[in-house]
Amino acid sequence: MENTDLVLYKSVTISEAGANGGRMSYTQVTSGILNNLFPNVSQSERTDGATKYRKFFFKNKNAAGETAANSRIWISKRSTGGDYFRLKAGTNTDIQSMADDYTNWLGSGYLYNAIGTDATRMDVVFDTNNGVYNSSLIRISDNSGKEEFLTIKGSSGVSWNGSIATILTTTCFRSGYPASQDVLISAVIDFGDLVASTDNWSESREIYNESSYPVEVNNVGTIEESWTLTFSSGTAFTVSGANTGLISGGVIGSDYSPVNPNVGTGDYYFTLRAAGWGVPQIGDTITFQTHAAASGFWCKEVVPALTASRTNSQMNLKLYAEGS
Repeated sequence: MENTDLVLYKSVTISEAGANGGRMSYTQVTSGILNNLFPNVSQSERTDGATKYRKFFFKNKNAAGETAANSRIWISKRSTGGDYFRLKAGTNTDIQSMADDYTNWLGSGYLYNAIGTDATRMDVVFDTNNGVYNSSLIRISDNSGKEEFLTIKGSSGVSWNGSIATILTTTCFRSGYPASQDVLISAVIDFGDLVASTDNWSESREIYNESSYPVEVNNVGTIEESWTLTFSSGTAFTVSGANTGLISGGVIGSDYSPVNPNVGTGDYYFTLRAAGWGVPQIGDTITFQTHAAASGFWCKEVVPALTASRTNSQMNLKLYAEGS
């Protein structure tokens, strides 16, 4: 698996309204581009304060079918302006009207007091009195390249004194770190394994042997979709996705691999093998679901009232996974 296999995609709907978010689009986020995550903050928003939401998808597009194991994302650079950012795991279909009710948003801060090797306690400065919680997975790093992941205790693991969090971890630090704004502590979203999958197979009667010839999916072309196959004759069928709509149909005498036209030549939604078919009849149906090798998450920008103007303010996200 290469670094280029791990990418961010935008959601289908991007707005400031409740319908913002939803399903994954085919628009990839390009690193290092101005306003690639959020739009500019207006003068009125800086004066009055504002909260904005954007939904993204962490996608594994490894064409060889490798699993992106232990997939994680975190804020790797705090905002250089007066705003701050939080992350929250979502679903592959949720919208802003759901997300704005979510709690326990994850943020980042810097080390307030120096810690030594084998420490299990640290004080961290956040932008406000939230951003890390009991049982959170966290990452600590400095600008020398040291980093480690730890888990906060599940009970009384976090206490607050204003915007300073006292954090107790379940294991010891391997290294010591100085008190510094360059020592970053970030709460981590842990997505687990990202790989395309399929489930919820159902047929009107037994006309396809899905045990011996299961639906084949791939990390590049497979999307989040509910599919319906309907036989128009004893050999031909139509195919429709709940969101994609009608796509090209097929016949039982050939392998069926409908190409996803949005992601490149030869990348398909799924494959059904010709050898799996029995004897269909007119009106027979099959339904199943496919799932993209991706997980949706939310990023929230909070602009406190009376925030000062700053040109080209930025923050960074970091994606991490282990190849199978």
